[in-house]
Amino acid sequence: MVLYLLISAAAVAAAAIVNKTEGMRAGSRGSLLRRSCLFLIALILMVPAILRQETGNDYLRYVEFFHLASIDAYVPTEAGFNWLAKAVYGLCGYENYLLLFAIYAAMTILVMLTVIRQQAENFCFSFFLFMMFGYYFQSFNTMRYYFALSLSLLAMTCLLRRKYAGFVILVLLAALFHKTALITLLLYPVAARRWKKRELAAGVALGLAVLLLHEKAMELLLSLYPSWEGTVDLAAGTSISWVNIAKCLAVLLLAYYVRADEDPETFRGRQLVMYRNSTYIGLLLYVFGWFIPEVSRICYYLTFTQIFYLPMLLSRLPETEQGRRQKKLLTILVIAAALVFFALFLRTAYRDTIKILPYKSFLFHDLNRTPSASVGGSY
Repeated sequence: MVLYLLISAAAVAAAAIVNKTEGMRAGSRGSLLRRSCLFLIALILMVPAILRQETGNDYLRYVEFFHLASIDAYVPTEAGFNWLAKAVYGLCGYENYLLLFAIYAAMTILVMLTVIRQQAENFCFSFFLFMMFGYYFQSFNTMRYYFALSLSLLAMTCLLRRKYAGFVILVLLAALFHKTALITLLLYPVAARRWKKRELAAGVALGLAVLLLHEKAMELLLSLYPSWEGTVDLAAGTSISWVNIAKCLAVLLLAYYVRADEDPETFRGRQLVMYRNSTYIGLLLYVFGWFIPEVSRICYYLTFTQIFYLPMLLSRLPETEQGRRQKKLLTILVIAAALVFFALFLRTAYRDTIKILPYKSFLFHDLNRTPSASVGGSY
């Protein structure tokens, strides 16, 4: 846990320097310092992600998936994942699973940092929330999903900039690693629209209908996503995520209080619309779609935007004496809530369903057991 606290503190400190050097002309010392700090952030995040071994509840399962994909055996993963595993193992001449984990870690972190750099109005604040909400550490699990998530968020940038071909291409690329990314082809354009009050009410009505007919809804979902059939997640069932519901409600209440609205023809104006609607759709899914096995994964495509939305809302409080006091108080509350969220997240990190603590590295630990006899040991 101490290691994770040090990683977070060091990376956020570097992000603060990036903020201080924003706007300095190219070629100046400030510009060089900013680029150096961005490189340092990437390095701080990459090193523990690349050096990890048996950290994450599905680490051993992915070692097995790599093996199965490399020999063209059946594996319940997407084509892009399978092709990459086969290519890396073929080039190395042996089952170099450590290199594959390193490739996914590097790609995910670089794309995530690019997204934060492109979409964040306040880089340091958004990066702080990125770390406190646990997105970086959660990427130690279900790594192909988090890589798909990063590509989908990059696709959102294209949509916000009205580069529609780039949006579609990036989503399709993401779907080669996790099929859930395809849902953003529907959700992101819907969230990008300016909604009327009757459309907000229609969302609630649709959610109620889905909840009342959840058995029929699950039959439809299983026909679209047959790999859920017979899984542990489906057998165990799901429960309502009160923490995520509370987080979405808090963000929407802040948005209602601030009432930030800008010209939708501008990039920032389109961001405000997209982020508000994404949080609202995420709330509806958490409340009315709690029975869906992977609802949290679907919601992350939407609620990740809160790391950009919260700083934007706070910056749009009026520049009056009262407004500045409110901004200071609300900023303190947001930071405190994020720290509490991070503390709660770390408390659960030892659970078998998460298992990102204790941290292990191949530098100091051997892989004692694997699901594949081809790698050594037995599962």
